[in-house]
Amino acid sequence: MKILLYGVSHQTTPIEIRERYTIEEADVPHHLSKIKEFTGVEEAVILTTCNRTEYYLYIDQTEFMHGEMLRYIGEHTGFDVSDVISTSYGKSNSDVATHLFSVATGLDSLMVGETQILSQVKGALKIAQDAHTAGPILSSLFNKAVSFSKKAHTETLLDQLSFNPSTAAVKFFKEEWTTIEEKRFLLVGAGKMIRLAAKSLIQNGATHITVLNRHDKKATDLADELNEWVQSIKHPHQLKRYFYSGKYANLAMALASTDGVIVATKSSEYIIHSLVIQQMQQIRRGKKELTLVDLAVPRNVDPEIQLVEGIHVYDMDQIGTKIDDFKIEREKIIKNIHFQLDEAVLRFNSWYQERRAVPYMYQLRTKTIELRERTMKSLHQKLPDLNERELRMIDKHFQSVMNQLSKAPIQSMKELAKTNPNIDANDGLESFVRSLGLLKEEKKIVVPVEGVKIMESEGDL
Repeated sequence: MKILLYGVSHQTTPIEIRERYTIEEADVPHHLSKIKEFTGVEEAVILTTCNRTEYYLYIDQTEFMHGEMLRYIGEHTGFDVSDVISTSYGKSNSDVATHLFSVATGLDSLMVGETQILSQVKGALKIAQDAHTAGPILSSLFNKAVSFSKKAHTETLLDQLSFNPSTAAVKFFKEEWTTIEEKRFLLVGAGKMIRLAAKSLIQNGATHITVLNRHDKKATDLADELNEWVQSIKHPHQLKRYFYSGKYANLAMALASTDGVIVATKSSEYIIHSLVIQQMQQIRRGKKELTLVDLAVPRNVDPEIQLVEGIHVYDMDQIGTKIDDFKIEREKIIKNIHFQLDEAVLRFNSWYQERRAVPYMYQLRTKTIELRERTMKSLHQKLPDLNERELRMIDKHFQSVMNQLSKAPIQSMKELAKTNPNIDANDGLESFVRSLGLLKEEKKIVVPVEGVKIMESEGDL
């Protein structure tokens, strides 16, 4: 059995290719169910964010066909299989664990150490569990990655030295203008990134922010909610507005009266394009600069409009290259986290290797139970004068003896599974199991684990 990963991220793939891999959150269960039907796929989780799309699989490598998965990704992206291979990356077993632990902690993020990715990792597992495609292996992998991330952020200063995309966009505006107090801002969208951007703008001195959304009521509700939040932290006894809502149909007019724009919606099409800019220019009739930060993937702002004089457009990749604060201090913290991460991955690998012995341990347990039941039945037949209390006492002591006798072989199975450096090799373990009379040639072993079937053929645990 193997853990596999197929994916793309900002680390390896430019945004114009990466956006074709994007999967809407609402569509993830459908993709999971389709992938789970592939031959050899036991478990599946999909992690999709603005900067990455990754497929995590737990497979039986004797049955699974990589080509089937590559063709599926190709159909989704519109790429040929050869293009999928050249634009994506693949990992297996311990490399998958190392990668996911880094991702969950924010070490692989565009803004190193950002915390938004943690909730996205947790959400990916939740969706897979609800879709019944995440079993004990991937659930354990994701849960251990989440636990490590929480510990890393709690025990280090990483949170203070990093930015999520929204706060990074605000910091970018501050670097461009020195101060943002007199600037007017427009936020397009109403999701988590827009909320984070709104709060970061206030914390950095912004005083006039307009919110637009395709659904006008959402924009109005968000502006009211944010005004209540500002009032509670800044002036609880004074009514003062910082946030305003506008009508989405008047996007061009809103752009005409703003200095900085942050866009983050789920639209798969450009929201701000050349026609909107032309309408804005007719309203504004000046050469006032306009800076737009596009935090969406797929992008919401047509990059071609930056050819217009006075218009500056920055996407996620460009924002990431412009921010590099606290580099030296952050490098020290990251180095320490990587050391802890290596230890955490070793612990996961040890657990994962040990699980190869689980089906055999189950067989041993089944045999001891069968032996006890046969023996008790025989005693009952040969000694009919034994009462219920005496039979229960004999059964209890017999069970204790069987448990003691099982301890040594069970521990030996675990050690053989863990100490073998090749995570897929079982020769030593199988030889030991055969000596106990637990393994039959070509016999499928089925182990019920929390409702999930683990089916292993000989030599592939």
